[in-house]
Amino acid sequence: MNSGRNIDGLDDAAILLRSRLMLGRLFGVDNPSRVVFTSGVTASLNMLLWGMLEAGDHVLSTSIEHNAVARPLTLLRKTKGIEVTWLECEPDGTLDPALVDAHVRKNTRLLVMSHASNVLGSILPVASCFEAAKRHGLMTVLDSAQTAGGIDFRLDANTDVIAFSGHKGLGGLGGAGGFVLGDGIGAKIHPWLTGGTGSVSHELDQPDFLPDKFEPGTPNTVGILALGASVEELCEIGIATIREKEVRLTRRFLDGVRGLPAVVHGAGDADKSMPVVSLAVPGADLAVLARRLYDEHGILIRCGLHCSPLAHRTAGTLPQGTLRFSFGYATTEQEIDLALAALERVLSRR
Repeated sequence: MNSGRNIDGLDDAAILLRSRLMLGRLFGVDNPSRVVFTSGVTASLNMLLWGMLEAGDHVLSTSIEHNAVARPLTLLRKTKGIEVTWLECEPDGTLDPALVDAHVRKNTRLLVMSHASNVLGSILPVASCFEAAKRHGLMTVLDSAQTAGGIDFRLDANTDVIAFSGHKGLGGLGGAGGFVLGDGIGAKIHPWLTGGTGSVSHELDQPDFLPDKFEPGTPNTVGILALGASVEELCEIGIATIREKEVRLTRRFLDGVRGLPAVVHGAGDADKSMPVVSLAVPGADLAVLARRLYDEHGILIRCGLHCSPLAHRTAGTLPQGTLRFSFGYATTEQEIDLALAALERVLSRR
């Protein structure tokens, strides 16, 4: 018989509650039931978009979105007949908030957007965009996959939902993420995924209370435990401290790369960017360069389109994509210098 006991003598419910409290602390949510766990930000965004939108609705998003937003919206357009307007960012990933007002229609229901581009690193003016959206009575969803744990921000009156990824800036394991809900917004979202919750089991309808309404199935208890522990550590370090170091590392890399035969795509300003730098190398096979960086120098980066063809179309880097370097709080200045030296050697022999 299953005793219901788990790690360190805690049962699953206690583990989930502890992690909900930590995520609530990070995102400014007092009620832990408004912290919902999923398998990651992709599942969260699918659950939210399918649960919020109906046939004939119009949605605003941006031209630098990850496929975690772009593909659900594309499928919703094809199957439900929703309409989508991609607010056009500048090639460096910046966005004019006035575009929100300019593109609202009578049937516009939602603004969903990334906090920062996973390709260009550019931080978008979410506060101004969401303020504009609320003037028109829109719901707002923030994809914080690139910023959670790296920038200090909270749920506020203009932000209905924050979707988060556990394995990136929050430092958890893959397969754990979720979303946090503003007060009252949960009632406006239909459950898209249903199943067992261990509560109200005599009913065939999904429970209508939080978080059970959006948490069917067996939770990833180990992943959620790890996520809660990681977020606790981040809060102890301080998000401002993390941001300060990541800006310094990004600035060091940008300063070093400017003399190399590569083109920086994105804001090009560490203060306006997450610790992500994308480079184009005209005439080069980026996959070959990335492989040589790893094989010859032990430098592991990503190359190609990074699951965001919209961002590459905006930046003008389709179809080849970019070499993407990313840094974190654990990265050292010595590692930045080693990466720059390795990149210089690889580019000099291409």
